[in-house]
Amino acid sequence: MSIQFKLTGALYREIMRDLERPHRFAAERVGFVSGRMGSLSAGGKLVLVTRYHCIPDDCYIDDPDVGARVNSEAITRAMHAVYHGRSLREGIFHVHLHQHHGEPVPSKTDWREIPKIMPGFQAVGRQAAHGMILLSADHAVAWVWLPGGEPTISDSISVIGIPIRVFERKALQ
Repeated sequence: MSIQFKLTGALYREIMRDLERPHRFAAERVGFVSGRMGSLSAGGKLVLVTRYHCIPDDCYIDDPDVGARVNSEAITRAMHAVYHGRSLREGIFHVHLHQHHGEPVPSKTDWREIPKIMPGFQAVGRQAAHGMILLSADHAVAWVWLPGGEPTISDSISVIGIPIRVFERKALQ
């Protein structure tokens, strides 16, 4: 099944500006985006990324074993965004930046930690897609948990603006 993401250039720049900011002790920043799921021809799915949710500095936990760890308040805020979403199909996606060029690949820590928050998101947004988006300096990849499903990698993420960017999956994941 084809899964595609789309977001505006302005929203992409907002996300990148926030994630590139240094933090007092965390090695990286994380955030959440809201996305509404729709259908594509031939049974595919579209996720339209609509909003960015910045995580306040005081919601980070000082943990030198990981690039960034956030507290339960940050997760609760993300779940609240899903619960009070404008549509039953609005989901939440963890997003963070890997500071390199090329297609980002989840670290072992990413795969160990991020899937743990999906059941909570799915509990409050049962009809929505949820997941994680990894960004790099020049690429992006998303993993999506469709309602009742296992994680699936997206085919592309399109940034609609000037310039238009289309990040297509290259690596076999």
